[in-house]
Amino acid sequence: METEIKLLKNFLLDLKQFSLKNESWAILVEGKRDKWALEKFGVQNVVELKGRNYHDVAEALADKYKYKGVVLLMDFDPEGETIFQKLSKILPGYGLKIDTSFREKLRETGIMFVEKIPQKLMFFS
Repeated sequence: METEIKLLKNFLLDLKQFSLKNESWAILVEGKRDKWALEKFGVQNVVELKGRNYHDVAEALADKYKYKGVVLLMDFDPEGETIFQKLSKILPGYGLKIDTSFREKLRETGIMFVEKIPQKLMFFS
């Protein structure tokens, strides 16, 4: 358990540093609780899907907000996996680069849902 907490803290630190150094990249999450969970730890440029059409989100990210790339941080439940797969195919069509490395790092921490990050850190701190 201690190793998972250390991995989670390193994940958050790396994601925060990435978001601060790469303002042209969005961190895309499923909902407002996911967004809050990351912003609580200083992660910037977090955008939530909020059940919006994937193409509308992609267009907004590329055209309205002028992002160059997107870090996909969907949950690891079946719904999150489906969203991840669909967005991985749609976003490049709008000229957006995709980063999945942070999602893989999050998987290594044992977290299934992005919104649970603060609870896990508070419980085991």
